[in-house]
Amino acid sequence: MKDLAKQLSARWTFRVVLAVSLLMMLGRNLPGHLSYDSVAQLYEGRFHVRETWGPPLYAAILGFFDRFVPGTALYVTASAALFWTCLASMPDLRPRTSWLVVAVTAPLMLIPQVFIYQAIVWKDVAFANCAVAGLVCIAHAARVWPHRVRRWLLLIAAALFLAIGSQVRQNGIIAAGFAALALGWVAGQGRWLRSAAWALGGLLAVAVLGQTLTFFSIPPMSPPQHGVSVGLRIVQNYDLMGAAALDPSYRLDAIVATSPAEAALMRQRARLDYSGRRVDFIDRDEVMTDALWRIPDSAANKQWADLIVKHPGLYLRLRWEDFRWVFAPPVIDWCLPIYVGVDAPTEKMAPLKLEHRFEDSDARLNNYATWFLGTPIYEHGFYAAISLVVAALLFWRRQPQDVAIAALQLAGVAFAASFFIISIACDYRYLYFTDLAAIAGLIYVAVDPPSPWLKSA
Repeated sequence: MKDLAKQLSARWTFRVVLAVSLLMMLGRNLPGHLSYDSVAQLYEGRFHVRETWGPPLYAAILGFFDRFVPGTALYVTASAALFWTCLASMPDLRPRTSWLVVAVTAPLMLIPQVFIYQAIVWKDVAFANCAVAGLVCIAHAARVWPHRVRRWLLLIAAALFLAIGSQVRQNGIIAAGFAALALGWVAGQGRWLRSAAWALGGLLAVAVLGQTLTFFSIPPMSPPQHGVSVGLRIVQNYDLMGAAALDPSYRLDAIVATSPAEAALMRQRARLDYSGRRVDFIDRDEVMTDALWRIPDSAANKQWADLIVKHPGLYLRLRWEDFRWVFAPPVIDWCLPIYVGVDAPTEKMAPLKLEHRFEDSDARLNNYATWFLGTPIYEHGFYAAISLVVAALLFWRRQPQDVAIAALQLAGVAFAASFFIISIACDYRYLYFTDLAAIAGLIYVAVDPPSPWLKSA
């Protein structure tokens, strides 16, 4: 009974810390922080229209919560509660609860990535929360695997969260892929064919469910969706401008064949417009932007393939320049490390009855976040390193639920690595999932450390 009392004491103290931190976060941040992207998607969700390239499912989610309580306060509360609930459930995955988890969790709940970011209405935060929830559900399913009903309820919840995540963030399917691998490991029980069947089945279920949710979230009479093709073309334009800027001798033969004037303009303006910080510097040059989009897709595709296949050194060089800005920005202040308040064009805000906001409370939050700039707390590499260590520890212990949390860690690292190919801007939020996965993994390890010299209370 004494040991049980100790366990409950550590476990419930941990949950009290989480509950207090959630209330503090909501109290300081509600009704949430909205940038232009946030307001535009809330507008689409409320009025059932499509006017941006943002994910329609995210707009529909905002619209769903907006029906009950106009604005984003209810959405922010539900989104944050999802993440906090995942953390609160972690002691249920382990036979013991260490007091270490209280000491680790209390300060983590106060860093900007938790205390402020969870109230920013961005799809990046929604994706991160859903991805964490999906893999935590798989961890719980692994723990109760012999109980068929509980197992399937948890797997259905995991599929739903991962499907939402894969649709609100373009490369969110990476998290689903690692979740499928974890599911295969847990369900296969050492039999490779069985593991492969579960993994492929799980990934297919997420993909189908995600596409179905997106299909039903698109408003009637919406224009055709070309988000993927447009996104690819933006990356191509960015890469080709980067190649022309970094190596003036690089030949644009495929573009010259169809658009000689545009190729000449690229040569003339590439070094002025290109920056690894963000594609926006090119977009601000309207003459150059118009010229790039006049180049036929076939010519852009051929030139891009030439760059990758025949000039891999140049391609890797420019991609590294782009990636270093998003993964480890030399000047983090240039990469939107925090966003507070509400701001968007009046024509979007007025129909929503929103007002521009940057009050004293927002200024204090912004100032609070700046205390962490220049420290490891604001370095994605720091979180990626934590994830790799956590994954190694969990694979060393290798219990079924450990595998799912280890997969979450590797998903966060792989998600960050994917930006080597797709990065077009250095905004800190793009790799938010990498940070959040590491935070969740660190708390899980602290619940019951997989080290013989650390005792559980």
